[in-house]
Amino acid sequence: MLTDYRRSHLLPDCGRLYDAKFKTNDHRSMVWQMEKSILDSIMKTFYGDSEIHHLDFACGTGRILSYLEDRTSLAVGVDLSPSMLEVARQNSRSAEIYEADLTRGDILGDRKFNLITAFRFFPNAEDDLRIEAMQVLVKHLDDKGYLVFNNHRNTGSTRYRLSRFIRHGGREGMSVNEVKELISETGLKIVKKYHTCVFPACERHKLLPLTLLRPIEDFLSRQRIFQNLGENLIFVCRRANKKEK
Repeated sequence: MLTDYRRSHLLPDCGRLYDAKFKTNDHRSMVWQMEKSILDSIMKTFYGDSEIHHLDFACGTGRILSYLEDRTSLAVGVDLSPSMLEVARQNSRSAEIYEADLTRGDILGDRKFNLITAFRFFPNAEDDLRIEAMQVLVKHLDDKGYLVFNNHRNTGSTRYRLSRFIRHGGREGMSVNEVKELISETGLKIVKKYHTCVFPACERHKLLPLTLLRPIEDFLSRQRIFQNLGENLIFVCRRANKKEK
């Protein structure tokens, strides 16, 4: 793991290359399609016809931000990588997009959002940065809002367990218990958990053709017994009340 994840996407061409992976890599594209279905479910389940004020933290190239943009009355994206934000501005139609590190200079002041998303960030970040980032996000979370984030490197997943068994990595990432501790320490409560990528495939080794892999993953993602074995977990959280803390 990098000593400071803040510096991981600062190279000049990083944004273009990162964005291209979701279009050219079949497996990553498949995962994104599944994530979009989950986001659709979250919007329907937790928001309905409610007015949505959305903050996308570490928005990168604006993948989440632009996908939800038409369903929000306010969309704000924040990231510290200039090259990633250059692509995000091309992908976005009306979102406010800021280059900033909220953990070191909170440019949002006292603004509140009833939807905050953070994808592909927490399992990559070091422990201190995870806590700092979560504390900032909780500060900006409306009392009745939801924080949605993913752990796309679940160390308890089928693939990570297999990698450790054959002594080929599978240790860097974030466990379910680490997620729970982070949530508890920052005064949140998990109200819903989604899982994808149970089958031990990856971007370099799909093992099966996508025509077979996708229906298998769709089936496994509906089985609660496998939810902690998914490599990509998506959590929906809200503020915990006094009894739940």
